[in-house]
Amino acid sequence: MNHPYPYPAIASFLFMLAIFGNPAADAGTPVGQVTQLSGFVMAVKANGVLKVLSSQSVVEAGDTLVSEENTYVRLGLTDGHQAVLGPQTRLEFTSESRLSLATGQLQVLAAASPGATRLTIMAGETTVDSGTASFNLFYWPDPAAALARRAYTRASLALAASAVQSDAGTGIPLLEQVATTFIGQYVAPAVGVSPGPATGTLAPGLHVMVLNGAILMSNGGGSQNFTAGQFGFVRTSVQPPILVPNNPALQFTPPPTFLITNAPGNTSNMPKPDAIDCEVR
Repeated sequence: MNHPYPYPAIASFLFMLAIFGNPAADAGTPVGQVTQLSGFVMAVKANGVLKVLSSQSVVEAGDTLVSEENTYVRLGLTDGHQAVLGPQTRLEFTSESRLSLATGQLQVLAAASPGATRLTIMAGETTVDSGTASFNLFYWPDPAAALARRAYTRASLALAASAVQSDAGTGIPLLEQVATTFIGQYVAPAVGVSPGPATGTLAPGLHVMVLNGAILMSNGGGSQNFTAGQFGFVRTSVQPPILVPNNPALQFTPPPTFLITNAPGNTSNMPKPDAIDCEVR
């Protein structure tokens, strides 16, 4: 799908985060590190600062990562898990052991250490307890809700008082141009809502594919365990998770280079958070 603005997923919520912020009790605490990257990904910091990430970038509690089309990002988390973001994904790192998936595709790979922290993922109002499992999540909110969010952020951007500013530093002028383009082109005439899943066949809601181990999914409608080889689906937060007998066209296909070549979650050589990356304020 061709978009009239360069990075639609990022543009769709920049101003909303700038207004309301994204407070986190542990904001600034390192929770992981980018180990592989194919494409373009940004972190929206808890204070509203935007940071373009690259390989070896540190991710902190309070960061919301936003990946663009054809982008895959592998992260080694400090507790030993690995997480791989797919295209057009928004994922918030609330803390070391708690993530919030707003939309998109996420693969979680179990930690090598048996004593690793249990990872909890929120998708809408459904909680996924990862246990010791590896699994893929696909979350696409209802299109009507997505349209409402997009209309709201478009109106907010139109009311922006000034262009995005940035810190002085190498590479910042280009980043300023990109960030300014976000605002300049996003207030252009409205376009349709992104179709969501690349396959175009998945129903809106939360889909899961368990690769190994077992997970527990729960919400206001009930709870359900899923084990290796099983598929699950949650339509709304008031309907219980259900077992799906066959793969409903779930595809998670990172580049061939995204192979596990080192121990999961190895962050022993993690650089200081302010030692790398470009920031836009």
